[in-house]
Amino acid sequence: MYVLYVQHGKELHIVEELRCKNITAYCPRQLKAERRRGNWQYVERIIFTGYIFVDVPELTAKLWHIIMKSTGAIRFVSLCALPSDESEYISRLCNDGDCIDISRGYISDGTLHITSGFLTNIEHEIVKFNRRGKRAAADVTIYGEKHRIVFSVEFDEPPVLP
Repeated sequence: MYVLYVQHGKELHIVEELRCKNITAYCPRQLKAERRRGNWQYVERIIFTGYIFVDVPELTAKLWHIIMKSTGAIRFVSLCALPSDESEYISRLCNDGDCIDISRGYISDGTLHITSGFLTNIEHEIVKFNRRGKRAAADVTIYGEKHRIVFSVEFDEPPVLP
């Protein structure tokens, strides 16, 4: 998997253009809870604005030219593929091209416990959370550099133990 830097706002267009050329590309998206005028609204947002992920086994010169002819493609972040552990994590974020839904969880003794959604797989990677803002942040490493991703979480009351 390779990371392609693209023009902001053209991520989904480039992914679709590459898919028409039989090149697997992803633009990870998530459903976010945002507060506007006192009401919570759910909006689909791109996780890494200005970047898409191209899933090819090897970046050949021919493939590079095909990809770079896409309208809005700027450059590859690196001509080396992502390491396998980072590629696996990004693949989960890509969610087979679908939008990541909002996770659910509860707070018990100051610790966030995820009960459903995408964050169940990466609960151990959550570095901070905000109940009032319906947010939880996790760190991801891309080419050895840490990036913080903020996910939306619906908070429930903790289960009552007998």
